[in-house]
Amino acid sequence: MPKTQRILKYPQNKEEIIRFVKRHHYSRRCPAVWSVAICLKNEKGKIQAVLMYGPSPYPTVERAFVRDPTHIKHHIWQSRMVGAGITSAELDSLIERANNYLYENNYWWVHTLTQYTESRIDSAMRLVCKGFTGHVYQRTGASYLGLAGRKALQGFLIDGRAIHKRQGAVTLSKANIRDYYPDAKSIRAIWGGKKQRWVYILAKTDAEYQYRRTWMAYTIQEYQVLRQPLLLIQLITLMYLILEETEGDLKAARLAPST
Repeated sequence: MPKTQRILKYPQNKEEIIRFVKRHHYSRRCPAVWSVAICLKNEKGKIQAVLMYGPSPYPTVERAFVRDPTHIKHHIWQSRMVGAGITSAELDSLIERANNYLYENNYWWVHTLTQYTESRIDSAMRLVCKGFTGHVYQRTGASYLGLAGRKALQGFLIDGRAIHKRQGAVTLSKANIRDYYPDAKSIRAIWGGKKQRWVYILAKTDAEYQYRRTWMAYTIQEYQVLRQPLLLIQLITLMYLILEETEGDLKAARLAPST
């Protein structure tokens, strides 16, 4: 029995989708509400990939994207792209199905951000890169719109231990970190890179494509694939901070008076 693609409107299969995304997405979080999810299910009926779409996380994202506010209704946000145990061809086919569905429902643009250096921090010695690097978007015909926003807070180094900012339902920040770690001796912020901005321009003809491209506020840019060195530098820097904290603790222990 082959794998099947399914279009699930919110809240169809809500609990199963949430469990899958929380298990396999690097953030370990799932949006509470979405408009539609395009899923790939295996022969046992279990989800192996999901693409989630809905309103953008902030109204300012939509307003910044369009030249004419009346076109906001044609903008949709891809909030999650998650796959586990599938091929790149299967993921590409799922994206094609999703884009066709959204085109038929009068959407002109699928807009998303990806943090190309994102990693999940479980402990000082386990740094697992789980984010999409942009290759999947480039491969499937999305347009690159440059880097967005400032460097994002990725987590904290707390007494030599790396902690991701997302802890289940709690998101740690510089404002609340002491509330959750009041006894910590040393807390340092870990900063990630800027996010990549991508868009699928949904069109069937060249004239339609050019028209919808014109009404975007952003300009399509050339995508440079030179990203992994940036990730390597980030991980080396983090490990250096961890070692620095550890050496500081050992030095303090040697200098402490014996009892």
